[in-house]
Amino acid sequence: MKIFIVNCGSSSIKYQVFDMTDESVLAKGLVERLGSGEAELEHYVDGECHEIKLPAANHTEGVQHILATLTDPKIGVLASVDEIQGVGHRVVHGGEALTESVRIDEAVLETIRQMIPLAPLHNPANLAGIEAAMSAMPSVPHVAVFDTAFHATMPPAAFRYAVPEDWYTDHFVRRYGFHGTSHRFVSQRMAEILGKPADEVNLITCHLGNGGSICAIQGGKSVDTSMGLTPLEGIVMGTRCGDIDPAII
Repeated sequence: MKIFIVNCGSSSIKYQVFDMTDESVLAKGLVERLGSGEAELEHYVDGECHEIKLPAANHTEGVQHILATLTDPKIGVLASVDEIQGVGHRVVHGGEALTESVRIDEAVLETIRQMIPLAPLHNPANLAGIEAAMSAMPSVPHVAVFDTAFHATMPPAAFRYAVPEDWYTDHFVRRYGFHGTSHRFVSQRMAEILGKPADEVNLITCHLGNGGSICAIQGGKSVDTSMGLTPLEGIVMGTRCGDIDPAII
């Protein structure tokens, strides 16, 4: 079984193709600078990088170019797109409605659209990638995995802000947390290293990149995290200030 994994950022697309018989990576790559007129695809097979210029490409065209590259007779790894038997999509925001990985249908797509005000840079790009992939591969299952889902187990004391209640009930102002896929993986991997079931570990996990967050995990579940309504809150990051005293402004 071969699966195609897609991660659409605001101006990029990362991808990998796995052969699940041995969980090996057949190919991986990155499209950067989408919409700039100078987009470029870096396609890696067996450690070798193939660079392809993609002028004026958007997310939809980017996915189409990736699939064409994966089936290219010279640098591809698939005889045809029909070899792909499943597609996984990383989606930033599922809100309170989508709190676990789900097979994508029209209702899921509509919920992702409704979450655009909470993730205006990322959910539109995620949607574009999903729709392009579903158009190219309509007969295979497409699954969405959400950054916010892992933190759905936080109690109200952790996710509610000290603001009027109608801000939460009417405008969805609460801490959602992000980097959930990373925190989940790190916690499960640490449980393996410790030789314990995942639901028996208490951990502090750290996702440290240009964006960073910290998560408190109790019994394998997220109970608190540093990011909030948006990925701006929390620790100091490469391009985000993190928490500061509001009186500074």
